Amino acid sequence: MFTVLLLTTLLGAADQQAPAATAVKPEDLAQAGNFKEALEGFRRRAAADSRDLDARVWIAWLHEQMGRPDLAEPVYRSVVLEAPGDVDVALRFAVFITKRHPEEAVRVLERAKSSDPMNRELLTALGNAHLRVSNTELGRAYLEMAAALSPESAKPAKRTNSKSSTPAPVVGGGS
Repeated sequence: MFTVLLLTTLLGAADQQAPAATAVKPEDLAQAGNFKEALEGFRRRAAADSRDLDARVWIAWLHEQMGRPDLAEPVYRSVVLEAPGDVDVALRFAVFITKRHPEEAVRVLERAKSSDPMNRELLTALGNAHLRVSNTELGRAYLEMAAALSPESAKPAKRTNSKSSTPAPVVGGGS
């Protein structure tokens, strides 16, 4: 009888720990539209490792999706400051700010272009940002360069410290 009680207790304790091992990842929560829970998960991850840029990009993106651009912007800015040449981060931030601050978007994208000058998405975003600041000739030139890149020759954005997939795809137009 004692053995049965001991086994039942041990199995019960193991069952209580099982949900933690099979916890849903915040990326999955975000992609399922459960933004509030995903945000909490990414906040915990960022608190555990402040160098986790992916978690912080997700946090900014989630704030954006939840209608809080005022909370998204400083998070994006902090990531861009820490990783100025990161093409993916530059694209996300530039798309976010292009309508309100196109000059700043141009600066961020130009800096990132030095890391990946053949990135089709980056060149498209850069062309669109230049068009917004009335640099029509330069904007068109970047858009033509992007269009001239075949999908095979265009290189995807590089991620040096990627721990997870990144939020929603970037489209190089504006927010």
